[in-house]
Amino acid sequence: MKFEHILNHYRKEEQPFVERVIDFCERVSLSHKPIRTDFVDPRQKVIVQNIVNSYMDLTMFFDGGYQEAERGRILIAPSYFYSEEDLGLHYFQIYGENKFFVITHKDVLGALLNIGLKREKFGDILITDTTKQLIVASEVADYVRMELKQIGKTKINLESITRDHLNPPLIQYENLQFTVHSLRVDTVVAHVFRQSRSKVAEWIKGKHLKVNWQIVDQVDYKLEVGDMVSLRKFGRFKILEEDGTTKKGRILIKVGKII
Repeated sequence: MKFEHILNHYRKEEQPFVERVIDFCERVSLSHKPIRTDFVDPRQKVIVQNIVNSYMDLTMFFDGGYQEAERGRILIAPSYFYSEEDLGLHYFQIYGENKFFVITHKDVLGALLNIGLKREKFGDILITDTTKQLIVASEVADYVRMELKQIGKTKINLESITRDHLNPPLIQYENLQFTVHSLRVDTVVAHVFRQSRSKVAEWIKGKHLKVNWQIVDQVDYKLEVGDMVSLRKFGRFKILEEDGTTKKGRILIKVGKII
């Protein structure tokens, strides 16, 4: 199979991942034995799906621990596989929060990276008012249990839990509605986060912005309904609806900004 045409569809920084996925697919196709990936983000999941779909004899399964998981592991398997194997997920609940220290997503992420854990070895971090949980690859679970003893300046304990005890946070949106001359990404982002277009353009060119988990560095990139947009240090929003145009030709859009 010629792979140049596949690589041409992806950004330069994505090509090492694309090449790795192609290698996985080739190995599964030849050996008829499934291969399990590390955790992937939603953009990488799309890449794997596209490449697997180019093989007539392959299929894939995704599991992040719960239905709406963003990050998960993938099993690339021969097409005759009908049921998912264990994708190697382990679940922890974190204890140690107190009135002087409230554990945040950023705190947990930083603590995991500080113990030397690579990002592809853990999945979603689930933070609610009542529970703090994380999902890791089963092969590093013992290491995490031994090494993750502190988050911030607070001592913590980890307790293994089952999938049934996961408590994903409810995603809440602030609904915004406004008009724009076009769906250029710099224009929409400036409206949502109430920043100047010139400042937004700097951040975009500096690779601080992602659309559907893929870096976009072109200020005139055109957004579409359904796109998820994130700007570093500002947050994320989703284009919910394009609701016609005004008499002056401006586009009316509805956006859901994640709170």
